[in-house]
Amino acid sequence: MNNKISTPLCFVPVEEKIDRVCLRAQSPNLQETRQNVVLSHLIRHIQLAQATQSNAFLREYELNAVSFTALMMLFSSPETALNPSELADATGESRANVTRICDELVAKQLLTRAPNGEDRRRVDLRLAPEGDELVQRFLPQMRDRVHNVFNVLSKDERNTLESLLKRVLTELV
Repeated sequence: MNNKISTPLCFVPVEEKIDRVCLRAQSPNLQETRQNVVLSHLIRHIQLAQATQSNAFLREYELNAVSFTALMMLFSSPETALNPSELADATGESRANVTRICDELVAKQLLTRAPNGEDRRRVDLRLAPEGDELVQRFLPQMRDRVHNVFNVLSKDERNTLESLLKRVLTELV
């Protein structure tokens, strides 16, 4: 394991600003405060960089992160229909935005929408055959992209990172 911590060039200005804020705010536990803020910003920057790369890839398929997540939720349980509210909960998006995304996916014939058999106020969404084929086509490339992000870490490091991030998330929710 490489114990030398180097800062990526894109993150140097962020760290410098964090240092200045910590000094100016006269944080009582300067090093601890600085490290916690740096960790928060690193997580945010990693997520944004990964989202930017994913969105560039998804644009090739005329998709975005929300439509991708909706397709993946339906792909994960082909025997079960989902409704827009469930997709909104899964994506963290508003119901209005999910409805708009579903309208686009139905128009592209990637999803099917049908009235719910038990509650006529609800609609059931399912992955259409074209949607299933599309997911099957791009999923290996998407998987490779995720592997490339985390393969800079050893298996033990990935396990440790997963455990630590889950612990932090548990404290937040």
